Amino acid sequence: MQYVIIGNSAAGTQAAETIRKYDSAGNIVIISDEPHAAYSRCLLPDYLAGERSEKTILFKSANFYGRNNVATMFGKKAVDIDSENQKVYLGDGHTVSYDKLLIATGSSAFVPPIKGIDESGIFNLRNLDDAVGIKEAAKKARRVVVVGGGFVGLEAAYSLYSLGLEVTVVERLSQIVPGQFDVKAAAILRNDMQAEGIRIITGDGIKEIAGPSLWNRLFNKTGKGVLLDSGERLKCELVVVATGTRANVGLTDKTGIKVNRGIEINEYMETNVPNIYAAGDVAETVDVVSGELGLSPIWPNAIVQGRMAGLNMVGQTRKYSKMIGMQNSVEFRNVPAIAIGLTRTPDDCEEMVIHRPHLNYYRKLILKDDILKGMIFVGDIRRAGVYAALIKKKVPVTKFKQQLLKESFGYSSIIS
Repeated sequence: MQYVIIGNSAAGTQAAETIRKYDSAGNIVIISDEPHAAYSRCLLPDYLAGERSEKTILFKSANFYGRNNVATMFGKKAVDIDSENQKVYLGDGHTVSYDKLLIATGSSAFVPPIKGIDESGIFNLRNLDDAVGIKEAAKKARRVVVVGGGFVGLEAAYSLYSLGLEVTVVERLSQIVPGQFDVKAAAILRNDMQAEGIRIITGDGIKEIAGPSLWNRLFNKTGKGVLLDSGERLKCELVVVATGTRANVGLTDKTGIKVNRGIEINEYMETNVPNIYAAGDVAETVDVVSGELGLSPIWPNAIVQGRMAGLNMVGQTRKYSKMIGMQNSVEFRNVPAIAIGLTRTPDDCEEMVIHRPHLNYYRKLILKDDILKGMIFVGDIRRAGVYAALIKKKVPVTKFKQQLLKESFGYSSIIS
């Protein structure tokens, strides 16, 4: 049996490890366009800040592949799939045949159509090579503009600030972390970052990135920078663009695989094309809270999906248990925050709230018919796992509802 996995991150490596556990004789091949052993993208900001080395962001040791008898094709880009003849075509002209194929290609940085975005000194922060480039450019820079106030943008901002740069974050929407937190939680995080010294601009977009020659023509001064829709200009030597991601679905173009924002899969991680599976950021699964099909680009879900894909590829038939698609945690300076499930309260739901912004403390629970649907904790995230379990298992909270926001709430409260 020939197992081929396109992608070398959480889902792909977990699938390989699972396959080898149940099939000691089959051939396993991992194809990746990156030259590195598997590393954690979540730790790239720590690497950028100098808090971790390249070695310490690896989540699979260098001997993982040899120990599991996995053949690697690193630095090789898969460009096409022939689903009829079961072959993967590589950019260098080679082909790799498969009996079972897993697409775990993840996602790529979305590059907005901003004039001048191809100028030098402009980076994304999606992979290790991006981080290496930013780190090198930061040595020659004094000011940086981060485009995008989501998790990646803010983490990049904080890392670059820790290196001694003047940092400005520009978010076109009216709040930071708009996809993960509500207005009150975002305000606490924003105030804390600004108290540290990071400037944050919201409700304003990037009109143009001006290189040195344009900057000189416009302002008769040397330098380069960013022009905002409002007319404000920000001088800088470095720009980091963190405006979201897009699932890497390009390989499916000629396969007949069903694709929406990501690849559609069933509860066995199978696509609609025989012998082709998908897992991780590229796959669409059903969210346990909303019941809707969508992307769930978070690390824990990718690990579970990779394991389930591996099991089903070797014939150990297992259904993928629905996971919570929205689950994010972060800590800037000394204010931890976590959001799970719904974060905006629908009209047919109720919310329970404690809001003490002067203490950097905020807790919100969203319920429908006494079933917990979502939560946001800022400042104190202890026992978040208890609430996550209630959300996932859809446990009625009627009997202990009044205790939910107490700091002492835990499993003992549920049992009693």
